[in-house]
Amino acid sequence: MVSDSRPAFGRDSRRERIVGDFLDAELYEKFFTSSRRMRDRDMQLSGIDVIAVSPNLSGELKIDEKAATSWSHREIHTFAFELSFILGDREIGGWFLDKDKRGETTHWLCTWPRSENKGISSVSDILWAEALLIEVRKLRNWVRRMAGKADFTIEEAITSLRSDSTISEVMWGNLRVIISRGLPEQPVNLLITKDVLRSLASDSWKLPDDTA
Repeated sequence: MVSDSRPAFGRDSRRERIVGDFLDAELYEKFFTSSRRMRDRDMQLSGIDVIAVSPNLSGELKIDEKAATSWSHREIHTFAFELSFILGDREIGGWFLDKDKRGETTHWLCTWPRSENKGISSVSDILWAEALLIEVRKLRNWVRRMAGKADFTIEEAITSLRSDSTISEVMWGNLRVIISRGLPEQPVNLLITKDVLRSLASDSWKLPDDTA
């Protein structure tokens, strides 16, 4: 969740830091044996927000937190995995395809925080959240299997969306790839349903959990 120079990233980064504070109090403190949040920029850039130990999983978990903060005011049934975005006049590969980070992050923590219509400006704005802990390798393998049904590569799907302004979505195998042209960075995302992610998750929570 380290800041970069993308348009509107400062706002999103602030929201994600707030979600991080919420997770520290409601998730890591209650459900993990130990955890430490990474403040080092190099660690964050390598895709590690938290290093934690879970009583239900073996080994040390290197977690990259991802939160659907832009949609906190309503229920959504998918999660967007970033494939690419525009920075200045360049196209930059998104975190889902970042080869440099593949060897660092072991798990993604996908979180859907819910708030009132005003959005998220403090921890108190988060009414509740669903969080799924997903092993990176397991999700990538699932995507690879689904992609076996496609006639073109994910890179070709991204190129088709960027080169044809009349389309905003393509089907890549059985998966949806979309472009958000209304945003300055025009991100291209792979959409995966929450039900699929739940089936792949190593652990899941509805927070806050008053029984913990």
